[in-house]
Amino acid sequence: MRMWVGAMAGCAGAVLAGTMARAEAPFYVSGDIGGYFRDSDSGADTFHHSATPTTLVPGTDKRGFDDGEVGYLALGYRVAPHIRVEGELGYASYTGSTLNPFTAVLGYPELNGQTFRRTSGDRFSRYTGTANVFYDFSPYAGRFTPYVGGGMGVSANHQSYGVFTAADGTPFRSSGGSSTQGLGMVEAGVSIALTPQLSLVPAYRYTHFFADKEDVAHVVKVGLRYNF
Repeated sequence: MRMWVGAMAGCAGAVLAGTMARAEAPFYVSGDIGGYFRDSDSGADTFHHSATPTTLVPGTDKRGFDDGEVGYLALGYRVAPHIRVEGELGYASYTGSTLNPFTAVLGYPELNGQTFRRTSGDRFSRYTGTANVFYDFSPYAGRFTPYVGGGMGVSANHQSYGVFTAADGTPFRSSGGSSTQGLGMVEAGVSIALTPQLSLVPAYRYTHFFADKEDVAHVVKVGLRYNF
């Protein structure tokens, strides 16, 4: 009897050790999808008549944005029991919503701060690459692991031309183009173990893009992380 008990205990210990070894595998891959919510911004801008595109006049502009979608892929490595580092690639897509252009220059009566609403175009595509560091707290109830962290990186952006219309039918065309910005982000979430290798990971992320105008986005996302 004692021999059987000892054998069973030994098998259980071996299974547990194997499970812990798999759970503590240092490498992981993750994929996330979520909603992208960019804050409205305002700042200096320049305007021109469509008939005289080379004549620019100074003014200010306030922009609003519709909600969008975002996705991320990352490869990570656990460097210490509570610390992970990772490289991440991301893509976000969203559109403009409203424009409020204003200039005091004579000859532009339609640019009086009134609201123009998007009717087509003005789509933003954002490709990001970041290096991230995260701190995992001790697990709660054996499977819930809260974490916090942040990262720095770069964003390659493209904006298409857009058409906006005021309440009285006056049209306004926004400019498009491409740019590159630096970015910094902070994130908080929780890892929920589904198996020793696989976790479900809901999280919130705050991202600040370094630009002439205030450029801030909020991301609510959920993903899967696989340890190997």
